[in-house]
Amino acid sequence: MNGMSSERISVSVVHILLLLICLSFVLNVFIVGLCRVAQKREDAVSKEVTRKLSEADNRKMSRKEKDERILWKKNEVADYEATTFSIFYNNTLFLVLVIVASFFILKNFNPTVNYILSISASSGLIALLSTGSK
Repeated sequence: MNGMSSERISVSVVHILLLLICLSFVLNVFIVGLCRVAQKREDAVSKEVTRKLSEADNRKMSRKEKDERILWKKNEVADYEATTFSIFYNNTLFLVLVIVASFFILKNFNPTVNYILSISASSGLIALLSTGSK
């Protein structure tokens, strides 16, 4: 296989990989962030924000403004934690799937076919797993 043909295959496979992995990142952040992390961190974040507000001028703020600050901080923390968890989860799963597919399932295939199938199948499986409800 000449260089240009191999380059075209690699570029097209990488584009498909990027689309599927980005889809799974976004879906995992949405599912994990809004459903799980925000609920688990709500009490700790509200205590922290209330403590910080009590140190400052607490009497000048209305209850609605305090609740808005707590909600903003809770969403910020949940978004950060969900993003980092999604990146860790997707990268770990992708790496394991590529290694298993390349070295165990497709070990007797041509290297080009092995590359295309292992990368495509791994990214497709990650995108498929991220669409389910958790």
